[in-house]
Amino acid sequence: MDNKKLQEYIQVQIAQSQHRLEGLAYDMHNQPLFKRSVFLDLQQYATAFLKNRTEPRIIVMPGLRGTGKTTLLAQLFLSMPNENITKLYLSADEAIARFDTNLWDLIENYEYLLGKHIEELETPLFLFFDEIHYDKKWAMFLKTIYDRSKNVMLFCTGSAALLLREQINADVARRVFFVDIHPICFTEYMLFKQHKAPDPEIASTIKNAILASNNAKEAFDKLEQQKATINSYWLDINNFEIQNYLKLGTLPFTLNSENEVVAVNFIAQIISKVIYTDIPQFYNFEIDTLNQIDKILYLLSDTLGVSAAKLSETLKMRPETLRLILKSLESSGLILKVPPYGAHFRQVKKPAKYLFATPSLRFSYLASRASISIFDIYKGSLLEDTVGMYLTRMVPQFQNQSLTYDTAQNGADFIVSIGNKKIIIEVGTGKKGYKQIIATAEKVKPKYSLIISNNELEYSEEYNAVKIPLKYFLLL
Repeated sequence: MDNKKLQEYIQVQIAQSQHRLEGLAYDMHNQPLFKRSVFLDLQQYATAFLKNRTEPRIIVMPGLRGTGKTTLLAQLFLSMPNENITKLYLSADEAIARFDTNLWDLIENYEYLLGKHIEELETPLFLFFDEIHYDKKWAMFLKTIYDRSKNVMLFCTGSAALLLREQINADVARRVFFVDIHPICFTEYMLFKQHKAPDPEIASTIKNAILASNNAKEAFDKLEQQKATINSYWLDINNFEIQNYLKLGTLPFTLNSENEVVAVNFIAQIISKVIYTDIPQFYNFEIDTLNQIDKILYLLSDTLGVSAAKLSETLKMRPETLRLILKSLESSGLILKVPPYGAHFRQVKKPAKYLFATPSLRFSYLASRASISIFDIYKGSLLEDTVGMYLTRMVPQFQNQSLTYDTAQNGADFIVSIGNKKIIIEVGTGKKGYKQIIATAEKVKPKYSLIISNNELEYSEEYNAVKIPLKYFLLL
C-alpha cells in the first residue's frame, strides 16, 4: 500500500465531503431530501454526545441496500456544526477496494494528516464510515477506536443486518449500538410524496392496539377511538397511492423516479449487487452457484410457501446447497423467513414461508412477466410481504417473541407470540371472512385474532377477532 496516495485520497475526501454529501442529501432542484424519523433519533444521539459525552458512541446502521443508509449518513454529517468539532466521512467500500487497505490504515493515515493521534484531539471527533463490512475486522476496529478515546463518536453503515450481528462477540456488543434502517413505511412515503405528516401518536396507538391488547374487544375499542383521526388522514389521499406504495414505494430511492421501468431496473441492480458483492463476503459460493440465486428469487416471487426439496428438484441442486443459499438470502436482507408454528422438532418437517423483505423486491421480478394485470394477480403476495415487513420491524421490540405461520391448509398467515400470548393475523386483499382464523384459533388458542383486509373496522365476539382495514394498518 502506498501511504502517500492514501493520504492524498483522504485529503481529497475531506476537501470534497461537503459538496459530495450535499449531492446525496439534496434533490436535483437543490432541495433537501426528506428526513426519516430515524434521522431524528440519530441526531439526538449526536447532540447528547456533543453536550455530555454520553453513550452510545458507536452506532452501526445496518439495512438492505436501497433503504437510504448513505443518505442518512450524509444528512447526519451535514447536520453537524462545522465549528469546535472534527468530522470525517469516508466510503469504506471505495477506499478498501481502491487501495487494498483496511480501516486501521485509513485512521493511521488520517492521524498523520492531522499531525496527532485521535486521543490527543481536544475537540470531539465524528467519524462517518459507509459500508464498513468491507473490512472483515470492522468490529474489532470499532472496539479499538472506542477504547482509545472517549472524545470520538462513530456512525457506520453496513449491509446485511443479520450478518453484521453475527460477526461481533459479547465484548464488542457492549460498545456497539445497532440502529436498523428499515424500508420506508407508508406514512414516510406520503411525507415524501405529498409532505403529508400523520398524527405523531397514531402509529404507537395502533401498534398498542394490535399487539398489546388483552382481547379482541380491547383492540377494537382502541382502534375505534382513532377512527376520526385515521379517516382525516386518508381524506385527500388517492387510493392508487396504496398500489404505488406496494409496487415500488418501500425503497426511498425509487420515490424520485416517475418511470416504473427505470425504478424496476434500479431494484434489479440492487439485487444483483447483493448477490455478487455482499453474499460472497460471507459465503464461499462458486460463481455457478451465485448465478443460480437470481433464478431462485424468481421462483420465490411466484409463491409464499416453499419446500426446499421441491425447489432443489426443480433446480437440480443439492438440498443442502439450496438451504445455504436461502440462509444467505435471509442474512443479506433480501428475504424474510417465517418458520412454521410449533415445537422446533416439528418445524423442521414443515416448509418455511419466504417473504420478500419489501414488496418492491417481489414486484421487480413480477414486472418481468408479460401481463397487464400482474399487480392484481399477485396483490395478495405483495400485501403479505408488506405486513411481514411491518411485523418484523415491530415484533422484535417485545421480549420473548416470535413470528411464525400455520402450515395447515387454510391456516393463518402469521402467528405472533409475545411471552405466552398468541395473536393470529390473516391478510387478504378483498372482503374477508373469519374462515381462515377458525382452524388456527382452535389449535393455537390465541388471545385474539386480526384480519387485515379491505373490510371496515369490525369486532366479532363469536370469533374473538377484529377486522382491521388496511388503511389502519399502513399507518403503523
